[in-house]
Amino acid sequence: MPVHNGGDYLAPAVQSILAQQDVELELLLIDDHSSDSAIESLAQDPRIRAIKSNQRGLVPALNTGIKHAQGEWLARMDADDIAEPQRLKTQLDFMHANRDIGICGTQVAIFKDQGKADEGYQRYQQWINSLTSHQQIQEQFFVESAIPHPTAFMRLSSLKQLGGYQDNLWPEDYDLWCRAYLAGFKFAKPKGQLLHWRDYQKRTSRQDSRYKKNAFLRCKAFYLTKWLAKQGHQNCTIWGTGPTGLKLHDFLQESGIQIDGFVDINPKLRGQCKRGKPVIVVSKDLQPDELKSIISINLIAVSARGAREKIEVALNAIHYQRNRDYVLVA
Repeated sequence: MPVHNGGDYLAPAVQSILAQQDVELELLLIDDHSSDSAIESLAQDPRIRAIKSNQRGLVPALNTGIKHAQGEWLARMDADDIAEPQRLKTQLDFMHANRDIGICGTQVAIFKDQGKADEGYQRYQQWINSLTSHQQIQEQFFVESAIPHPTAFMRLSSLKQLGGYQDNLWPEDYDLWCRAYLAGFKFAKPKGQLLHWRDYQKRTSRQDSRYKKNAFLRCKAFYLTKWLAKQGHQNCTIWGTGPTGLKLHDFLQESGIQIDGFVDINPKLRGQCKRGKPVIVVSKDLQPDELKSIISINLIAVSARGAREKIEVALNAIHYQRNRDYVLVA
């Protein structure tokens, strides 16, 4: 558990881990140069080991935790969330029962101190919780991070095998999941909301530039390029000419992927180009002949509610398959 000025949220987060049922644990509190007294104010417990990170920042703090961890298993937790008492036992049992799984998350309940979580976070919660099997997660791997970082549970040896966390200009957790995915790791979650994930204005994902949309998209493009190469693809077609599709084009092109063109349903774009590439305009009902004319792998960068699902139905109708003929990327 990395801690930077844990404040009033730290004690309940720590207590929720110390109250875990039927497991032996050591709680590593990695002090990321806090200026408050939240760690010192915690009740004494022999299972707590407080360690000061030598370098400022979340990634160095996480790697400090890896360095000092002694058990076979490592579980992540944030200093502002609340774990259900059976969280760790449930994940441990799940990993013993599913030995092919390398990284285990949990379903979550996003909450605020007052009122409901924002609508966007509610949709994100619904999406995250709908993906529990490896098959489901890999089919939407490049849409978003399907493993909430504070729910992650894995073997310490696996984390070391992956080289720990890397400090890039994008989210450190999704970066790790991408490296694991490309290395052949499988992901899954047991059923049940085992973590209460706090949403508030000073949450890291709301404040840090590494979690902004463009940073996340750059990370996605970097590893998507590697995944496409492994599948034998050097070029692709991007569905969507909005900001997401255009930025994805830029980042993929930087990484060496050839973009054949864009696909859109806006008739006003007929005969036009985006980023110097032709826009293929298809009808709103997505006729099979139109879709079969697109010969490179399709990257679906359309995030409007319902649109992605409609595109999938049309592609599946002509026997296209996810992660073979098309990839969901938004």
